[in-house]
Amino acid sequence: MAQAQLPTLGQTTLLSATTGKLDVCLLPLWQKRLLLPAVTVLDVLPATGIKSPKKAKKNGLLGQILWNSEQVPVVNFEVLCGLSAASEPQKVAIIHSINHNEKLSHYAIALQAEPLAVKVKIAELEDLEKATVTAMEYLQVRYQEAMAVIPDLDALEAKILTLI
Repeated sequence: MAQAQLPTLGQTTLLSATTGKLDVCLLPLWQKRLLLPAVTVLDVLPATGIKSPKKAKKNGLLGQILWNSEQVPVVNFEVLCGLSAASEPQKVAIIHSINHNEKLSHYAIALQAEPLAVKVKIAELEDLEKATVTAMEYLQVRYQEAMAVIPDLDALEAKILTLI
């Protein structure tokens, strides 16, 4: 029996969303907001449960958090993008891996506050074509007068795999 695949923000999803609405989560980071398909965000937890590595790492890996009896790596997206580290996270969003890798089925992204679940029409997103993106970012858009980043989840997950 084939395993059900979770939908992702792929070309098919984007095309079908032009006539409808797309369920997304806006994840508040320190300097940016990430825009992710709602189906990839499984849970939001307080950041108080993060177990930091014995040696402080400045590579973006903050440690691990226990979620559903699984140790999940917690990353600071902005540090992975080469930006400076921020204050301690308040929340973490548990993300379902799009690559279904045995070594990385889930991971967590450190957040500044509670994410916001919204329904977005693609027409409401202004593509900031000339905006500079990092290796972890696919596209920058303007949504409701504020900038948001659509992350490159393949690149993000490949980077996390090098850190764990």
